[in-house]
Amino acid sequence: MIKTRAAVRSGDHVGERYATAALPRRRTPWRQASWCALDFELTGLDPRADEVISFGAVPIEDGRVVLGEAVRGLARPAAEIGEAAIRVHGIRVADLARAPLLADAIDPLIDVLSGRILVCHFAWVERAFLTRALVQRGLRLRGPIVDTEVLGRVWLHDRDGGVHGRLGLGELAAALGLPAEYPHDALADALTTAQAFVALASHLDARHRETVGSLARAARRLESIRFFHPR
Repeated sequence: MIKTRAAVRSGDHVGERYATAALPRRRTPWRQASWCALDFELTGLDPRADEVISFGAVPIEDGRVVLGEAVRGLARPAAEIGEAAIRVHGIRVADLARAPLLADAIDPLIDVLSGRILVCHFAWVERAFLTRALVQRGLRLRGPIVDTEVLGRVWLHDRDGGVHGRLGLGELAAALGLPAEYPHDALADALTTAQAFVALASHLDARHRETVGSLARAARRLESIRFFHPR
């Protein structure tokens, strides 16, 4: 259990809840754990220079997507958004003119993440930007992050053999027979990620009992696959 200076500050109830909420144990069967799929839209991919401008998060409880508890938000960046970023996500400067800064917009996201294990696609991106946002609140990222891109490649190996390369979210959804929601919209991508996670965990669990810990260690499984099945 982590308590930080900001988390115990008077009035910071959201930070305190995030810092103290019990997380599912690693041996917990995956369907009995609380999860939350997260997606960010960004001004770029460098967490030292770029910023979060949109977020979407979708809880998963009892192996089911809980869309009614999803959260989304916009955040006004301190710096300008480049044209390349606008072409990717379609969020314009005008769309963010009345949005709060991330520090003021992030409370609903921190709240929905409390007590839940994170699920992301290409998790290194969300990890870097979420870590930075939490540090600005005096908080530390808690628990593991499960990466659906990694789980997807493990599943495809189990299904087809061989080693699959980089796996985009839309490509993964198509392989699973799932609809890909509107791409590069944070809430839509979080929903696709949540649906993909439930499908992947179910498929993998049918072959071998999956827990929070086993899904969090999927990267080790992928490395083992690469070692024994080099391209």
